[in-house]
Amino acid sequence: MTEARLTVHQTRTAFRILWVAVLLGAVGDALLHTTPWGLNCGLWVVALGTGTLVVAPGTRRRCVPWLIAAVAFAAFMTWRASAFLNFWNLLAAITCLTLVAIRSYDVSLADTTPFRYLTGAADTALSAAVGSPLLIFGDVTWDRASQNPLARSRSVLIGLLLATPLVLVFGTLLTAADPVFENMVASLFDWDFASISSHIIIGCAIAWLTAGYLRHLVFTRPTFSSSLPDPRSPGLGMVEIGIPLGMTTLIFMVFVIIQIRYLFGGEQLVQESLGLSYSEYARRGFFEIVTAAALITPVVVTADWMLDKSSRRNRQSFTALAILLLLLVTAVMMSALKRMQLYVHAYGLTEDRVYATAFMFWIAFVLGWLAVTVLRRRHHRFAYGTIIGGLLVMVILNVLNPAAIIARTNLSRAESGQELDVLHLARLGADAAPTISSRLPELSDGDKCTVVTVMAGQQWAIQRGDWRSWNVGRQSARRVIRDLEHVIQSCERSRASEEPARGR
Repeated sequence: MTEARLTVHQTRTAFRILWVAVLLGAVGDALLHTTPWGLNCGLWVVALGTGTLVVAPGTRRRCVPWLIAAVAFAAFMTWRASAFLNFWNLLAAITCLTLVAIRSYDVSLADTTPFRYLTGAADTALSAAVGSPLLIFGDVTWDRASQNPLARSRSVLIGLLLATPLVLVFGTLLTAADPVFENMVASLFDWDFASISSHIIIGCAIAWLTAGYLRHLVFTRPTFSSSLPDPRSPGLGMVEIGIPLGMTTLIFMVFVIIQIRYLFGGEQLVQESLGLSYSEYARRGFFEIVTAAALITPVVVTADWMLDKSSRRNRQSFTALAILLLLLVTAVMMSALKRMQLYVHAYGLTEDRVYATAFMFWIAFVLGWLAVTVLRRRHHRFAYGTIIGGLLVMVILNVLNPAAIIARTNLSRAESGQELDVLHLARLGADAAPTISSRLPELSDGDKCTVVTVMAGQQWAIQRGDWRSWNVGRQSARRVIRDLEHVIQSCERSRASEEPARGR
């Protein structure tokens, strides 16, 4: 293909990207302007996936699985109503779209190093942010654009820009000249400019990012796949690496020994030694333990990268020390699980505790995956497995429904005679409403009234969003509230009859 034909082809492709981006911006504003997100988010990701296949047909075979995964995580936002869970669903969908961009480089995701994942993600984010002006002023050859019928849009735009001052000047003069004409113009342009500005900003922002992302898929072939090597290892010896890694191992070893004594020594030992109840001891430190366990992964991966692996003795010593450290971290995480068990037994379950536990299980998977990949000289497999593990954890959380688990656990504790925080129960959200409703008979009359009254006053129960915000969890919860209407009315009558009695 000659250079002239290549230029025309590039210009046509650039115009196609612009038109698709503008269309997706308009669709995105029409769908996503309404909150809370639900069906609208899934529909827009479907539209984005369709637009991707239209402008970048070469990505179909390689990237369709990850486009489907992005749609699936966006669809979870139509299923579950938890704002926290849906934040992570949105992040998972964005991760899958980033993997589409990385996969479009025609590289194997399973054989890609962590560094190249990071550079690919940064590349994609940067291209989405600044790709639009590059598309308009770099990829389009305007002196040849007249050969493309789509280029007429430029002429239309120039014509509209030239017409605007004329319309404003003569429109203002004629409006002042005749009251009938003035009333007609006033009724025609009686617009809510604040709302219009909001729609324009949102639509343009979506179109801008979409154009940059699609341009990245079609035109950009960064140095990701070949010419950008992984950073060179400093090649430190085992002494330099062993001292910090050994001291870290020693700290974890001492901690594990202490945990064995106190966690398995019983409540009396904790009270005598620390002056704390067993539940207070369990409550203190769980999140710190999870954080410490999470930080071990980058420490071991970085130490492995910095090590001089030309020496077999270095490799064997490092592997032995790293395995010991990972075993100690595993023991620490078992301690954290024991703490969580005691914590829940004493105080009940909350969203923070559920998601922290899920995060800990993912960290446990990552540590195990690190042992079978990085420590066995299969570094290129580590990053891909870590991402897949995180996405699988998100799928499991959506299937299990954390809010319903929290409601069941806390209600079971109350049934066994332990304290129940009824306000926390009632504020768990729409995802927990069916579970709470099915077990209302287990509560006392006072707690039952508190729960149903607070639930009925939540935003998800009061707000009647349009079809764009439709969500299975919220819809089911509203149906539960309607079914409990007679209970709510009975509680209101009971409260109304008690108030005069208190007054007397």
